Formats: sequence, C-alpha cells, structure tokens
Amino acid sequence: MPDKKMVNNMSTHDLLGKLEKLEFFNDLITSGIVPVEWLDYKLMYEYYLDELKSVKSTQAICNTAEEFKVSERTVYTIVKKLRG
Repeated sequence: MPDKKMVNNMSTHDLLGKLEKLEFFNDLITSGIVPVEWLDYKLMYEYYLDELKSVKSTQAICNTAEEFKVSERTVYTIVKKLRG
C-alpha cells in the first residue's frame, strides 16, 4: 500500500487534472465513476484561483459565486474540497 503521506500531498484539483489527461476520462464521467459535477467544480475552483491574483479570498469567493450563479457557501465548499 502506498505511503499515506505521498497520497495526501496531491490536491483533489491536481488529481482531477491528471484524470482529465487519461484517454478514457470521458468513460469515467459517462459511467458515473467520476461525477460530472466535478468538472463544474474544477472550473469554479480555477476561476476562484484566477480571482485570487487580484482580490482577497472573501472577494474571490463572492466573484466566483456571482459568475457561476451559486451561493457563496457552495463556492466555499468547493474550494475546500479541491484545495486538499
């Protein structure tokens, strides 16, 4: 079994990026192994990261929520999931 520390060093966002490069990634989505919502989460998280370059975290969450027409709580939850 792999060392737990090695596995935990990769964020969920990084793992999704690796999965997207697989030739059978669409099959993982279609079969439901990877929920389709995670693609939206990844887009929101990347938008949030771009916003962080010019504004503080709280404002970045507000901007992301407005852009994707979701609640700030939803953005916060997604950021928390994909960060670590």
